[in-house]
Amino acid sequence: MRPAPPYASYDAPATAEVARRAGIAPSEVIRFDGNTSPSAPSFARAEALSEALAEIHTYPHGGYPGLAEAIAEYAGVAPESVVLGAGADDVILLVTRAFAGPGDRIAIANDPTYALFHIAVGLAGAEVGDDDPVLTICCRPNNPTGELGELPPARPLLVDEAYFEYSGVSAVDLIEDGVIVVRTFSKAFGLAAARVGYALAGRDVAAELNRRQAPAPVSTLSVALVLAGLDSPPDVGPVIDERERLAEELRMIGLRPLPSDANFLAVPLEDGADVAERLLLRGLPVRPYRDGIRITVRNRGDDNVLLDAFRTLSTRQGSGRD
Repeated sequence: MRPAPPYASYDAPATAEVARRAGIAPSEVIRFDGNTSPSAPSFARAEALSEALAEIHTYPHGGYPGLAEAIAEYAGVAPESVVLGAGADDVILLVTRAFAGPGDRIAIANDPTYALFHIAVGLAGAEVGDDDPVLTICCRPNNPTGELGELPPARPLLVDEAYFEYSGVSAVDLIEDGVIVVRTFSKAFGLAAARVGYALAGRDVAAELNRRQAPAPVSTLSVALVLAGLDSPPDVGPVIDERERLAEELRMIGLRPLPSDANFLAVPLEDGADVAERLLLRGLPVRPYRDGIRITVRNRGDDNVLLDAFRTLSTRQGSGRD
């Protein structure tokens, strides 16, 4: 077995562990660290799974009827441009190893950004670097900062659009120009545990990626939920409104959240790791990152609990740099 690449990742503690450390019941924990929906979507009902459950004893022979077509209609592409995976992470790993191997370099456009990019490069046996890269990766809107930056001119280019629904801005029109867009059903659609993601690429690139993907990478139960969700795409307006309210409330207590086009806010803090730990001990985990903390936007009630906790904490603000 070849050595695994060194990397730093964020291992989110289990809700039960957060509850144990905070001295509360697991049901009292409010998670602000996952950028996921505060509740299950209305379409995630048992009846949506009835047909899939009736065939749970067999494989999805022939694939997933109607899924690529439904995603294609939602994204405005041809079904032949769709590549499925077990979450966006699976698709990012697939694209990375399809383009790169030992001795190759992959450029990562944002810093800080999603930790999985570095992991994917290492698992492919490649290195991170800007000198003659075989692939460039960017996150748009960027995680953890939330900004909607300019697209790099490099090609081929992987654009992680996990938070596309909150910005409404996409690179999908460039898929025939060497751009590969990766999205997920974990965020706006509220299906994080279902683990379904997809890539949108030019037909030739998509065909090559599908040829390299594992057979039947997605559960048929997850497919049923995705199809139900695509029948009624989410309205992210309330999340965006709450994001702006939360940002203003944070500013009123002396913090400086960065502008965001996603469902989270980045708050620069010099003592971000310490603040994150103190909030976790109150049953309110947030995501620490290099320059501060990242806060998932939930709903008014939950967010007000976090605001009350902030008002009792003494924090040192960071520079706000990216």
